[in-house]
Amino acid sequence: MTRARHTGFTLIELLVVIAVISVLMGILVPALRRAREQARFVACKSNLKSYGVLAFMYIDDNDAKMPSAWTSFYNSHGEYRGEPHRYCRWHNPDYDLELHPEYAGPFWPYLKGKGIHICPSFHPVAYEYGPSHPEHVDSIPIEPNYSYSMNSYLAQIRNLNSVKRQSDVFFFGEENLWITAPYNSYAFNDTAMCVYEQWDSFGTFHLTRDPEKGVTNAVFLDGRVQTVHREDSWRYCAPDGYKKSPLNDQAL
Repeated sequence: MTRARHTGFTLIELLVVIAVISVLMGILVPALRRAREQARFVACKSNLKSYGVLAFMYIDDNDAKMPSAWTSFYNSHGEYRGEPHRYCRWHNPDYDLELHPEYAGPFWPYLKGKGIHICPSFHPVAYEYGPSHPEHVDSIPIEPNYSYSMNSYLAQIRNLNSVKRQSDVFFFGEENLWITAPYNSYAFNDTAMCVYEQWDSFGTFHLTRDPEKGVTNAVFLDGRVQTVHREDSWRYCAPDGYKKSPLNDQAL
């Protein structure tokens, strides 16, 4: 009598297959997550590179005069009539310059329609930390209009040619949406990154699971885009910016 052959999996074989798949998923999923974040990081660098190129076009058209960190994107640094709070302008859809060009400053015509204003990694950061940023108005939704800010020190520069070491001074960069002493006393709230004034610093939300230990990107006055650490904020904000670092006090 011929016994029928059993062609199915035994329970042990099935468990082995499941275990192998679990191990592979444990390896592949983090790798895919890192690859996606790296792709977003590269796209962010590309955005900042474009910001630098377009800013140089503005400078060429304006006799080497620098754009203003406060009034070149929007035409007013103060609050507009009816605006709940200017610190919410970065995420208030009523001040999206693509839809409301009446608020646009002189630098905006160079930037409009380019789709380069928001870092691809910024949205999840904005949704998580935006509702708790200083002076947030709860009735305003978190819909980012931009995520990059300009070095406020450049307002002191009469023209680009007066900066001796342009490779050592950043033009545009990224900030955090929360405050971490002693690095910053303000969070991302407008188009000016006031590192020289000791109010702001570079952010830390890229390429990390711990939002306090990552890096961000910045474009410099020589057009180069570089990955930067928060501790380097003062080194790169101005020729004498290192003297402003709050970390100097801790070293004493």
